Amino acid sequence: MKTILLLTIFILASILTLGQDIKIGFRDSIQSEVLNENRKLIIKLPRDYNSSEKAYPVLYRLDGDLDLYTETVGTINRLVHMDEIMPDMIVVMIENTKRNRDMMPTNTSFFKTAPGAANFKKFIEEELIPHINTTYRTTDERLLCGQSLSAIFTFYYLLTSPDSFNSFIACSGGFPDCEDYFIELTDEFLKTKQDKQTNIFMTHGLTDFLDPEGMIKKQLISFNQRIESKDNIVNKLKIYDEEGHVPYQSLYHGLRYIYTPKKK
Repeated sequence: MKTILLLTIFILASILTLGQDIKIGFRDSIQSEVLNENRKLIIKLPRDYNSSEKAYPVLYRLDGDLDLYTETVGTINRLVHMDEIMPDMIVVMIENTKRNRDMMPTNTSFFKTAPGAANFKKFIEEELIPHINTTYRTTDERLLCGQSLSAIFTFYYLLTSPDSFNSFIACSGGFPDCEDYFIELTDEFLKTKQDKQTNIFMTHGLTDFLDPEGMIKKQLISFNQRIESKDNIVNKLKIYDEEGHVPYQSLYHGLRYIYTPKKK
């Protein structure tokens, strides 16, 4: 009877273990006075966060949703635990409410309502980053990653507040119908003095359906060439021959680029 009881307990324990949810993150939120709305977040903490007293860098990723979250976590785990080329980090995925409003800094032919990028940037700087820093153990190192429309916002953030983040990753960004606006921003950006190094990694796919005539590719090449002359800017544009919009390797290659020592 004792043997049967022990065997039953073992089987039940195995079933419970197999039935447990796999937890790789959790939801958080912040009530924004700047945006006058509640902004939802998805958070990933490093594996040893609860068993250590270490502080960690933070990756802020725009267009936050569960699919992009799992892709992001998998990429970071690969680079941290298998490739061993970068530190583990906290991931903060910012979910969208009104994407066009938040990502666009200016009007275009396809976006004619009041642009909200300045307010969204203010929310990140004055509310979100302080919230993350006071809630979790963070270092001063921050990264911002955007894709497609949110890559336009990433460029805007870089050009207007380059010292707010240590690194920027812009996947399939460009300047659709707003190239003159960004040329002016870049002109001002090149005049400002930077005291610390800022990394910017950009990607583009040659089969991008949004760039059938190669105009975005030309914009990115020109932009990359212009900013590489600025002191304390470390930049790279990676163009994928057989990839389309937002190449899935962008974050992986971006983080590898940022954390791999550069040749002098």
